[in-house]
Amino acid sequence: MKKIAIVAIFLVALSCKNENSELGDQYYRAGDYEKAVEAYTEYLRMQPRDIKSIYNRGRAYEELGQHEEALTDFRRVIKEDPLNVNGHLSIANDYYYRLKDYENTIFFADKTLGLDENNPLAHTLKGKAHQKLGQLEEAMSSYNAAISINKEFADAYVSRGSLRVYLKQNTRACADFKIAKSLGSDQTSNLIQKYCQ
Repeated sequence: MKKIAIVAIFLVALSCKNENSELGDQYYRAGDYEKAVEAYTEYLRMQPRDIKSIYNRGRAYEELGQHEEALTDFRRVIKEDPLNVNGHLSIANDYYYRLKDYENTIFFADKTLGLDENNPLAHTLKGKAHQKLGQLEEAMSSYNAAISINKEFADAYVSRGSLRVYLKQNTRACADFKIAKSLGSDQTSNLIQKYCQ
């Protein structure tokens, strides 16, 4: 009888743990990031090494503008799982690029590409950082790599088009902007109106 009671208590506790993680996901999807953080934190009290919940809490912190807390969670993800692509990419994109620390952006984009060489977001992000540093050949190479990997990755076309405008290659820039628009990019209408008339 005692064994059955212990198993029942364990199953109830396990069920509560899963509910908190799923509840965090629901709050996140609904845009209630504070409650998502609370639910993930509660879940992590019982499962402190759960990569998914650590990462998702970091994303929720990011949405709240609590970037240092987000970085702490993303670094924790990498500590627990050094091969975690999302952890490296989030540090590159959501932290260093936002801070205009382009050298570290490239460093973590390269870390991501070392784990997943076919990641178009990492290539595009690396290209943007190179472009901000004035390393235009490297930027173009990164955008081209992103597009060769995923011909439907609109952000790479927008970024390459912007670089082509800077290089005074307006015809080619317009082609990139139009492709990005056809792929659903909402940031290209103004660019097309400005450079393609």
